[in-house]
Amino acid sequence: RDIALPGGTVTAMMQARVLGYVFNPLSVFWCHDAEGVVRHVVAEVHNTYGGRHAYLLPATGDQPAAVKKKLYVSPFNEVDGYYLVRAPRPDAELNVAISLHRENKPAFVATLRGSRRRASIGQLLRLQLVAPVAPLMGAFWIRIQGITLWARRVPVVPRTPVGERER
Repeated sequence: RDIALPGGTVTAMMQARVLGYVFNPLSVFWCHDAEGVVRHVVAEVHNTYGGRHAYLLPATGDQPAAVKKKLYVSPFNEVDGYYLVRAPRPDAELNVAISLHRENKPAFVATLRGSRRRASIGQLLRLQLVAPVAPLMGAFWIRIQGITLWARRVPVVPRTPVGERER
């Protein structure tokens, strides 16, 4: 996007790989300058087909930023509308919200909340023991939801692979 990194650290929020598998619908990266101030936020949306798109957002703190939807994410949603992404830099707690809007009304809302942890070897090993099938359960439940929508005869939107692997 022709934006230079501001010279500081990058903090990331993403799902850990467990037993070689990851279910990671959204990754968020906070890009800091040398003084530790967030200058850019990158929200990378992934779909279940291996596609992904990175949305470059301004650092808006607790205020949402609007970006045009550009990636086919669900067989039940067109690639239209816009996202409102609220991704303030996490301190002790993470509180991210993303909503898809059409005609200025929310069509879909997702939130991610949790306590921040360092990705240390010990922490990752502990998570492997505590929740070894967590990514598989996430993928399982998203597929159950898809089957439920299909059974309700919600129209399926055909997927076009053009632009699916944009970054």
